[in-house]
Amino acid sequence: MVRVKVDLPAQRRKESESQRELELTCMSNLLAATGACVYFKDLQSRFLLVSAGWIAAYAPGRAVQDLIGKTDFDVFSAEHASAASRDEQRVISTGEPMLGKVELETYGGRTETWVSTTKMPLRDSSGRIIGTFGISRDVTAQTIAEKRLAGQALQLIAQNERLREMDRLKDEFIGMFSHELRTPLASILGYAEILIEDGVTGPDADHCVEVIDRNAKRLLRLTGDLQLLSQINSGQMPMEFRSADLADIAACAVEEIRPEAERKQIDLVLSATAVPHLAVDPTRIAQLLGNLLSNALKFTPAGGKVEVGLGTEGDQAVLTVADTGIGIPAADRERIFERFFRTAIAKRQAIQGTGLGLTITQAIVAAHNGTIAVEGREGGGSTFTVRLPLLPAPTAPTAPTGGTGAPAGGNNLLPAQEPGPTIDSTRVPRSTSVPYCWPSMPNWSMAAATRWMRVSSTGPIG
Repeated sequence: MVRVKVDLPAQRRKESESQRELELTCMSNLLAATGACVYFKDLQSRFLLVSAGWIAAYAPGRAVQDLIGKTDFDVFSAEHASAASRDEQRVISTGEPMLGKVELETYGGRTETWVSTTKMPLRDSSGRIIGTFGISRDVTAQTIAEKRLAGQALQLIAQNERLREMDRLKDEFIGMFSHELRTPLASILGYAEILIEDGVTGPDADHCVEVIDRNAKRLLRLTGDLQLLSQINSGQMPMEFRSADLADIAACAVEEIRPEAERKQIDLVLSATAVPHLAVDPTRIAQLLGNLLSNALKFTPAGGKVEVGLGTEGDQAVLTVADTGIGIPAADRERIFERFFRTAIAKRQAIQGTGLGLTITQAIVAAHNGTIAVEGREGGGSTFTVRLPLLPAPTAPTAPTGGTGAPAGGNNLLPAQEPGPTIDSTRVPRSTSVPYCWPSMPNWSMAAATRWMRVSSTGPIG
């Protein structure tokens, strides 16, 4: 029998080296073929191996051997490389993996690219950490989709909140408007009953008629506001532009509301400088000023002051209505032009109103291609500033010889109806009992006034 002496330790070492060589060959082939972004690094974050997918994504055109021993600072921006190094050193020091960290790539001026990166400690056969390895995958489409869905969810939440708030405001508006209707109707019915049943005559009868007339016109204003709001919502607010003098319109508006200012002991002042005639709808501008002045008096206590200013700045006419009233809380300032919205102060002090005046005012300004802004603070008064372009009046087209279309000079959105009382925009009536500079309104019958409101909402004004 022949005995052969075998060096077992040497044989095992040879087998172990062969196994390691095989594993390295398999790993090299895998990395050369995979499109995944895989890397191996040592303790100093220097590359040991990288996959073909990693090179294609981050270092196109470079060979694997060019990257061995290099760091991220040789490939990426300093910001990107520093962040990667911090993550790797954290994995090395703690032995804890970093799993699926989604981050925005910040190198090479690429378009928005998001990757999910996992980094693990690289251990030898004894379990000692000798570096890190990691894999990144592109999750741009998923991340953008998630961001879009999150944004849409936030929009839906905001829309639902707005709808709930709108429902609440509508409910509140119905209650307020019911009160606004009941009060004048009660006065009308009460004083009408006195006239009918008691047969009063002389000054007492005149007083009853005056109360009925005032409250009827208040109802007319309320219904007019609702009708106009409906037209604004549908984008069909009728407008008739013509050359007008803003100073005259402002003087009219101030004089109309002066009795109310005197009753409340509020100093009402008009400060106007020369403004060229410009293209506006005089009736709508008067309505705008009436709304702002009414609000100013409503929220200014006795002894206060309301000042109307008129002038020019560059190519704009500038109207201001400033008061020394209770002001507007900062939280409410962004919402005061919303329909039905009423400030916390108005609710707290039970100041009457429907929350439509400023909505209508803003729509009128927008129809003139102007802007409106508000300044002030709670307890410090408010200033509304309206800016209108100094545009000339449009050239009037030739009037048609027949049909029912709008007459020359009109710019209405709907066909003309039966004409009502005309408004002479070159003069300013001094009626003190009705809004919007309606001419000689105290002498009209209520039927005529109602017909004028219908016509002014659907056809030419004058």
